[in-house]
Amino acid sequence: MSSVVSLVWLSSQMFVESNTALIQQTNADTAGNLAAQIRELLSSITEKMRILGTIILQTYQPPELKERLVSEFFSKDKDFLAVFIEKSDVSGLLTHLSRAISPEMAALNDSSGENANTVFLADKSLALHEVIEGEVQVSSIELADGDSAVVVAVPFIQDAGNPNRFTHILISLIRQSRFVKIFSQSEVITSFMVDRRGRVLAHPDAELVNTQENLGNLGIVKQMLEGKFNNGQTRYVNPNTGEPKLGAYRLVGFGGLGVVAEVVEAKAFEAARKVQYRSALVAWIILCISFLTGYLYSGTITLPIKRLMGAAQRISQGDFKIQLKSRGQDELSHLSRTFNEMALGLEERDRVKETFNKFHNKEIAEKLLSGEVKLGGERKEATVFFSDVRGFTALSESMEPEQVVEMLNEYMTRMVSIIRSYGGVVDKYVGDAIMALWGVPITGPNDSQKAVRACLAMREDLAKLNDIRIARGQPVLKIGMGLNCGPLIAGNIGSNEKMEYTVIGDAVNLASRIESMTKEYGTDLLVSTSIHNQVRSYFMFETAGSTRVKGKTDAIEVFKVQGYYNDQGQPVSVQTPYSSYTAEKSDKVVHDKVDIQEIETKENSGLNSIDSGNEVLKSQQDPILNSQQPQKEFFEIKPQFLEVTSQIARPPGPPPMTKKIIKS
Repeated sequence: MSSVVSLVWLSSQMFVESNTALIQQTNADTAGNLAAQIRELLSSITEKMRILGTIILQTYQPPELKERLVSEFFSKDKDFLAVFIEKSDVSGLLTHLSRAISPEMAALNDSSGENANTVFLADKSLALHEVIEGEVQVSSIELADGDSAVVVAVPFIQDAGNPNRFTHILISLIRQSRFVKIFSQSEVITSFMVDRRGRVLAHPDAELVNTQENLGNLGIVKQMLEGKFNNGQTRYVNPNTGEPKLGAYRLVGFGGLGVVAEVVEAKAFEAARKVQYRSALVAWIILCISFLTGYLYSGTITLPIKRLMGAAQRISQGDFKIQLKSRGQDELSHLSRTFNEMALGLEERDRVKETFNKFHNKEIAEKLLSGEVKLGGERKEATVFFSDVRGFTALSESMEPEQVVEMLNEYMTRMVSIIRSYGGVVDKYVGDAIMALWGVPITGPNDSQKAVRACLAMREDLAKLNDIRIARGQPVLKIGMGLNCGPLIAGNIGSNEKMEYTVIGDAVNLASRIESMTKEYGTDLLVSTSIHNQVRSYFMFETAGSTRVKGKTDAIEVFKVQGYYNDQGQPVSVQTPYSSYTAEKSDKVVHDKVDIQEIETKENSGLNSIDSGNEVLKSQQDPILNSQQPQKEFFEIKPQFLEVTSQIARPPGPPPMTKKIIKS
């Protein structure tokens, strides 16, 4: 019986939904057909305007020939009232050049067209400066006889020196009745046309047309004016009458005009509501019979329901290991079996959730669940990225904790978005530092190239962020970024309760050291030799120098990234006011005598192995230690004073340099 009730109610609902879909399709078809008619009409009007504009500007012999052509034009199309030609100077100021006035205007006491010209020039909704830039504008004005005229403004003569600008525009007046007669009233559907501001240009109700009523408060018009799609449909309530309506719209594709077709819901669903009422009545009768039958046989189903309630309580407490015994083929038996399947599904979902909670990165977790990531670790060739905010400690000391969190959230949101857009995976955050990976867990094509492009994009986006911070009166941010690629171990590290997917290896440590070296060289981005060798044909590099860092026996050669080569092979420089700054010491770089002595002690004791070539390099780089002059207690390596040799790699041929500079 319950199935019969459900079937009756479902049938009535399907009838209403089917009728709704049919009405909306009819509305959409009506709006589309009317929009096509209006578009064709406006195309014809525009063509006629250009013909008449050409006649007005040309010189004819004898002069009476021009007057005869103009008179013939207006006699063939009496809906045309006037055509004006306006000329624009360099500043955009319009000057009236010429006009052609229909004899119909004499009956409106405006035989010269001066009154109409004054009215539409004062119409703020008619943006004539946009017409100069190539846009079409459509509006309406009221005539002296109480009727209305549509104003159509189109570009006419293009500026020879600027293809995006026009020196002459055409403005015409056409009787609004020419448009209104297209929108006739039917028994069910009401259609009308509005401009880009929601004002009525054509409607079966003449009063709405003459008063230029704004229908922007209607739901369907509001959706159209938002401009997301060129067509759409929705159900809305008329705020003036409270009537629910079904409407559809279609943009004309000319001057921002749109056509709307609507149907009053009560009128459309009158027959459907009757069917639904009868269905509800039948369903109520059947439901009463079902309740009576259920009451009589309730004793046979009470016990299984209690078992289901007990099982549901155990599931709510997290116990998913439940198996209800089902006997027979009745509904409760089926329900018990379905309940068992649900418990198994919940148990599986709980395991998946527990696995997901062990990871903080969506991509890594998805790969792990799909079986593409090995538990315990695997050897990979990947690119490692580190970044750090310069002067963060001093900056955070001058700010409240809430301000520091807000600053980091804003900064990291923008940077992480760029990393992800270039195929990178964020491994972790350490305070203000970001660690990201390319090639882990899945190696992709051009990982190193994507990583360098991401760094340049972050350089540009940081300049935009700093512009915002300057406007707020906040201090600017400067960052250091380091890139390195090489072999590493990627895998799950942690305990049984909590694991983290990360990478370890010398390539990771070196990337961190390179990031710290940006302080020494006063730049926001340094890359290793391995990165440089892989992508030097795609980017503009400059040798920064070689420096010894703590934890590494050999000097590290690093490169600055000045820009990239576009698809045509042209170099594009990407520099901002924040890509270079005053160099300062880094605690990860070997500076003083004590640091070197410590390294040499480790070498002699066998903890580190440095080849003899490094001794030659040290003697060449330490003129102070090799001189006979009195020595200071320490010496400094100041990379910012080293002689830098430009090593910009590019395709064959010397293409011209293109600068892309982000200004604050």
